[in-house]
Amino acid sequence: MEFLLHRKDFGTFWFHIVWGTVGTFVLKVASIVFAFGTSLLLARLLGVKEYGIYAYAISWASLLSVPAVMGLNMLLVREVAKYKALENWGSLRGILRWSDRAVLLTSIGIAAAFSLIVWLFQEKFSPEVRTALWIAMGLVPLLSFLLLRQGGLRGLGHVVEAQVPQFFLLPATFLVLTVGVYFAFGLSGAVAVGLRLIAGLVAAIAAVFLLRKNLPEPVTDVPPLYRRREWLRSALPLLFVGAAGIINQRISTVMVGAMLGPEAVGIFDVALKGATLVSFALMAVNMPLAPAVAELYAKGEKERLQRLVTKSTRVAFLGSLPVALVMILFGREVLSIFGKDFTGGSSVLAILSAGQLINVAMGSVALLLNMTGYEEDTAKGIGIAALANVVLNAALIPLLGINGAAAANAISMATWNILLAWWVYKKIGICSTALGSLWRGMA
Repeated sequence: MEFLLHRKDFGTFWFHIVWGTVGTFVLKVASIVFAFGTSLLLARLLGVKEYGIYAYAISWASLLSVPAVMGLNMLLVREVAKYKALENWGSLRGILRWSDRAVLLTSIGIAAAFSLIVWLFQEKFSPEVRTALWIAMGLVPLLSFLLLRQGGLRGLGHVVEAQVPQFFLLPATFLVLTVGVYFAFGLSGAVAVGLRLIAGLVAAIAAVFLLRKNLPEPVTDVPPLYRRREWLRSALPLLFVGAAGIINQRISTVMVGAMLGPEAVGIFDVALKGATLVSFALMAVNMPLAPAVAELYAKGEKERLQRLVTKSTRVAFLGSLPVALVMILFGREVLSIFGKDFTGGSSVLAILSAGQLINVAMGSVALLLNMTGYEEDTAKGIGIAALANVVLNAALIPLLGINGAAAANAISMATWNILLAWWVYKKIGICSTALGSLWRGMA
């Protein structure tokens, strides 16, 4: 996306923001349709236990893909956008090549190490869970490269195209495979994980093609320049941010599986997916917002940045509030779509939805810090929340079951969002919440 900030035509700038947001929104709607349809289908076809096995294995794959990508996906958004603006094609080619090699090594190593751990402690897992976990490890390199390619494409300004493999192609392929295999051979939790692996491979291949297609021509004509120390120094805090963030997202599912079993995981995971819909609008806004924030901040245009952030947060909050109210007030009816065995998670859905609404109300806090060079502060805030999440899950799950896991998730989410919103104001002078400059005036 070329924001044309050097021109006075602010309408053109907003056109790119709106186009990126609308395109992201459409893709995410399609993704949710496929993901919701697939989750509904799997829940009904597999039942609570087998669906729980699938959700448990996929949660581990998602969890491990974050340290595997080492924060380089977010680094690529910032650095590729900068190198493109400066026409520093050698460094752009260098960071793409270096990040590919680094992620290939780490993702394969992490997947292999986890597979070995499962084998060493195989008596702790049922045969079905063990098989599903081993299959899921094939997803780790694929998910890592999807994130990496998405970061590169976003940095180049192709915000909508960046999301097609992950948010459209992967869930669409998985849905088609699931239906076909069920009617041809039958389905189990482990087989569903295998189908997810195939869909991930298709999406990763498409992502590689899209990045090559959209690379500026000069990039292929220059030798790569490497700034390994500089990139690694910036990537480490972003790695910690990503790891802590995925812990906040997935650790409750993993700990529920370890402490309460597959049936509880199935119920919790369905409720978690429902609650994620609350922050749907914020995720759509964030995609085009990231490179815009980096460019406006670099130019010192704080008033325009404040207006952009305030409008984006207000749009996200107004879009999220009705969804949250439906999930909180009519959670049992929503979950009944998946089957009567899942309706016991209505209170979980309400708690998680409240946490997500706080997340949206605080705005794009982590994005603002990461895109303005304060990724270390993001790491501190999310790290505190991740630690609190683990401790709270360990304390509350034995007492309250899956409701305790939901409470731990919601509390940790509220903690890091409020903390980071304060740091955004103190470090950047921007209010990330929907109150915007009004709040700054009162502070």
